Amino acid sequence: MVCLWVYFARLEHYVALHPREWRPHWGLIGRILNIGLPAGGEFLMIFVILGVIYLVIRAFGPAAQAGFGIGGRVMQAMFLPVMAIAFAVTPVAGQNYGARRFGRVKETFRTGAIISSVLMLFITLACQWHPEWFIQIFTRAPDVVAVGAPYLRIISWNFVATGLIFTCSGLFQALGNTWPSLLSSASRLLTFVIPVVLLSQQPHFSLTKVWYLSVATVTLQALTSLTLLMWEFRRKLDAPATAERGAATGTVAIAPGSEGN
Repeated sequence: MVCLWVYFARLEHYVALHPREWRPHWGLIGRILNIGLPAGGEFLMIFVILGVIYLVIRAFGPAAQAGFGIGGRVMQAMFLPVMAIAFAVTPVAGQNYGARRFGRVKETFRTGAIISSVLMLFITLACQWHPEWFIQIFTRAPDVVAVGAPYLRIISWNFVATGLIFTCSGLFQALGNTWPSLLSSASRLLTFVIPVVLLSQQPHFSLTKVWYLSVATVTLQALTSLTLLMWEFRRKLDAPATAERGAATGTVAIAPGSEGN
């Protein structure tokens, strides 16, 4: 931090510090919070969901929690390349949205979704092939591997859906409205948290039921994100583009049923 500050103060010639500009700009701060807080809220939902999973599997002992913990961290590491793509989608789509190149915004989403889906598919195949290899990197305890390997094999079926969720989240940020992304994440509080707590009270409750329920709810979340993104596209891309074409050609769009007015 000190080295960067010295560099900025002594060598930076394109950006200057003006103390008169240091006063808070509350309107700008509000816009930043309006975009940033919902995006941060997604991580809060992840925290809640993980906490609930640890809560409902505690009866299976420390080996189950260790296997789930290792499997979850391995899964997060596998997601890093796809998350990098999602992070790259945001500035590319955002710049084109600001330039009103709406076709490029949609093309950015299509390209990002295809790349992330292909990468996730390869990761899924690896987890279907030998998931125990990834667990044994950290431990060879048989009881832990017996939990972590099936977890990765089952949970990998939602990897493609997770990649689409990441891509949609990046597009919501690019369009300046992250509330739909938060709404999609919060939907799992209803579709996953409540059912898994109820299932944990049943006499034949098992770990695999938790993993399969997670796969189903993540798939549902991906469909929710895609639906909300398509609605956002129609609202922010299709409608302005139609209005601009009408203005350029000198035509006016007539609402259905208003021809006789």
